[in-house]
Amino acid sequence: MEEKQKTNRAERYSLLLLAGGKSSRMGEDKAELLMDGESFLSCQIKKADRLRIREVYVSGHDGGKDIFRNGEVKSSLHIHVVSDIYRERGPLGGIHACMKAMDTPYCLVLPVDVPQLPVEMLEELLLVHEDSLGEGAPGEFRSFGDRREGSSAGKPLLLVHGERTEPLMGIYPVCMADCIGEQIEKASAPVFRILDTWGFDTFRTSAEEWKMRNINTPEDYRELLAYMEKGKVK
Repeated sequence: MEEKQKTNRAERYSLLLLAGGKSSRMGEDKAELLMDGESFLSCQIKKADRLRIREVYVSGHDGGKDIFRNGEVKSSLHIHVVSDIYRERGPLGGIHACMKAMDTPYCLVLPVDVPQLPVEMLEELLLVHEDSLGEGAPGEFRSFGDRREGSSAGKPLLLVHGERTEPLMGIYPVCMADCIGEQIEKASAPVFRILDTWGFDTFRTSAEEWKMRNINTPEDYRELLAYMEKGKVK
């Protein structure tokens, strides 16, 4: 069954990468910061290949095209740079626009500013979600978007560490797009307003806290580089 899941993963999941933040606290574009010689944007996009995901949707950052053009990622990845339909709506605006462009029934949502997030943990997250779907032919996957009673397949599966649930690190059903669009059409909204209404499941990770930390400020970035110097990032 695991081999079948691996085969079908590219048909089930896209990577939705949120890279359109203003980076006001950092003072420079976070997507272009370097970790181990690679931009945060490149680090996150490359996770898709290791997870056997082929479709990558980058919200709000044209650098995705440059990474593909410059050969920094494998040609087997398909990178789509997506502009918000409803502008100035925060992360939900990016999620909504990317979902509307997708053909897969699910997407792995990640922010660009956690390049140190372990790919092994994301693999565990995907396996848990795949187990919740059970077996089925690829053509049947789209039907799992319906929120059926007693089924978790139509709910987002979010990463949890410590006391924090991460709304922008998890697997979302793409069928949420219209619901999100209705919510943000006239004004921005917090992500949890959608999640609390729709419902969600969680996956608790035992990863070290620093591996889950958003790199928002110059101090955060210096600490990340210090971990790199100590050889704590594999």
